[in-house]
Amino acid sequence: MLTPVEQTKFLLAESELPRRWYNIRADMPSPPQPVLHPGTGEPIGPEDLAPLFPMELILQEVSEDAEVAIPEEVLDIYRLWRPTPLYRARRLEQAAGTRSRIFYKYEGVSPPGSHKPNTAVAQAG
Repeated sequence: MLTPVEQTKFLLAESELPRRWYNIRADMPSPPQPVLHPGTGEPIGPEDLAPLFPMELILQEVSEDAEVAIPEEVLDIYRLWRPTPLYRARRLEQAAGTRSRIFYKYEGVSPPGSHKPNTAVAQAG
């Protein structure tokens, strides 16, 4: 008797695209060490980063919030090639002997063919 095949490939509809990014800082047991200014050796602040990055990006970087809203302009661009398939690595789970569920994204079906535009669009937005 054949056993039913468990789902491995998951596809989201455009309407299911995440509206928020997860911020791991909120769940860290202790805050990460501050980035130090190369000239002074002191922790850098927003004023040090302002010539390099938009303030909204700086605020996201130092945020302690568990989630960060994805700007609508970024979502509009993501809709051009997102979402890409999510796969569950069941054989890897078995080989590793873990009870954890392991998933991976296959970006080869994305027209840009890489994960890089995902972060580049967000940083430019």
